[in-house]
Amino acid sequence: MEMDKTKLLEYTSHFQVMKPAHIDEDNPNHLQRMEDILKSPNYAAEEKIDGCHYLCYGGFFVSTENIDKTENYPHLKKFFQDLGMFNLILDGEINYPGRTSQFCTRVTGCEYASEAIKFQQTNGPIHYTIWDILRTPKGTWLFKVPYKQRREWLEQFYNTYIKGTQMEQFIHITDIRYTNKKEYFDSLIAAGHEGCVLKELNSLYIMGKKPMWQWMKLKQKDTADLILTGYKEPKIEYSGKNIESWQYWKEVTGILRPVTKDYYMGWIGALELSAYVNGALTFVCYSSGLDENQKAMIKANTDSYLGKVCKISYMEKTEKGVPRHPRFEMFHESKTAKECTWEFNEVE
Repeated sequence: MEMDKTKLLEYTSHFQVMKPAHIDEDNPNHLQRMEDILKSPNYAAEEKIDGCHYLCYGGFFVSTENIDKTENYPHLKKFFQDLGMFNLILDGEINYPGRTSQFCTRVTGCEYASEAIKFQQTNGPIHYTIWDILRTPKGTWLFKVPYKQRREWLEQFYNTYIKGTQMEQFIHITDIRYTNKKEYFDSLIAAGHEGCVLKELNSLYIMGKKPMWQWMKLKQKDTADLILTGYKEPKIEYSGKNIESWQYWKEVTGILRPVTKDYYMGWIGALELSAYVNGALTFVCYSSGLDENQKAMIKANTDSYLGKVCKISYMEKTEKGVPRHPRFEMFHESKTAKECTWEFNEVE
């Protein structure tokens, strides 16, 4: 079945995905709440998949940015469209098991389907891992159905139409645990996986939202010592909610505008961090995570902090060896700059 691309994207533009919320690891109440959730029978833990987020509309694959990439995955397109279930809407991740999302983008990011297909001929067909079902093959909407029941719908669909077929090796549903969630998370991290998503069993699918305490990410964290070699300018324009009551306004290019607090206060935006790579001082990443007191201290003594060693936490390395989601933790006074080394990955 062929569909006019403009009509497809006009239809899919009305959909926004629900995403897991981030917990504040500096908030003791949040940390305690997460410990309670891990023990609670009212939550499940799903493995978090490291890939690219896509909705499947009866065999048409559209990204969360509403970009149609169906032709990049011909094996997935053929399987789902041959089912003839054009009412079906699935939520999941295009991914290569055991590889990062950066590796996955070598297929999802191809402008031309021929390039994506060529890459898969060398590296194997890309996979699709499903974690939710939003509309059944018969057209029943499930947004207002609790997660536990949606999961049952999804398992029934998977076991009926995918399990036992040749495509089972490329199409999966997320692994899930209802008990021993902390042990399950620890086992995922020990095996080198990204982590898990904790989901309240009675949670509804709320499009475009990250509702706290309904879905939450729980991910691995690594640490590193890097050298402070510079600063990144703060974002200027404030684009958050309640602009009318926002108290930080400043003249920018001759116009009074709402600006970020960092810009208004003259604070830095992020830390520029480097390390020695094969003996040469090399930029590694920018990192956020400073509190307001630390930002004010750096503003007052900007140059004196350069060369100091910073301890950061991050959620594993990317395919290229760059720290993912780096966050400043502390100045590591007992470390010297010469001790800060880093290794990037060689990517073909």
